[in-house]
Parts: sequence; C-alpha cells; structure tokens
Amino acid sequence: MKTALLLLAVLAMAAGPARALRCHVCSSSSNCEKAQTCAASARYCRTRTKVEPLRGNLVEKDCVEACTPMHSLPGQVSSGAAATLCCQDDLCNWSLQSSAPARTLRPGAGLGLALALGLLALLALLVGPSL
Repeated sequence: MKTALLLLAVLAMAAGPARALRCHVCSSSSNCEKAQTCAASARYCRTRTKVEPLRGNLVEKDCVEACTPMHSLPGQVSSGAAATLCCQDDLCNWSLQSSAPARTLRPGAGLGLALALGLLALLALLVGPSL
C-alpha cells in the first residue's frame, strides 16, 4: 500500500502543474504589447478593437475563459467598426489581426487529463477493496 501511494505521489509531481497561457494584457488607442501570465482558468487570448469615428480607436487585450470571434461594420456615423479576435497560443494576441486559429485543447492538455484519470483509477483500485 505504501509503495502504491509513493508511486502515486511521484507521478503527481512528475506531471507538475498545468502550464498557464501567456497573453498580452493592455488597453491603448493603438496596438499594445504587455505580456502577462494568465490565470489557470484562462483558455484564450482575446483582442478587441473598436474604431469610433467621433471618439477614436480602442484596443483591449486580455486573458479570458471563453471567447467568441466577432466582426461588425459601422451602421451610423457615430457607430464604428468593432472586432473580437481569439487565439490559444502563448502571446498570440500580439497583432491586431488573427495570428492563430483557436483550438479546442491546448498542447499537452490531453496528456494531463489522461494522467489524472489514470491516477484516479489507481487510487480507486487501492482504496476500493478496503471499503
């Protein structure tokens, strides 16, 4: 039993924590770049741009859990164009154009999930018979 628990602990340490996404996080009237490590829950780097003819340009970059790409065209003189770009690679939101398509899983996420499920199955086998 102690050997199995030691093996479980070694496997958990070898897996290490999930690597956090890095995105540019800033707000400016032009393209801005300020790298930051995102929270573990953030899966996307997002860039939102707004072009307001009467108020000027606004570029906002951040880390988000969910992101929906969007493009809108001006409808009136006071309403400008807007766009939301989403990507999932480190520092992929450096440009005001989409630099990488969004993927469903980050690299290594499948391996981490498989390892976690394997560890849970091993733990269930070890603890199950003693219940």
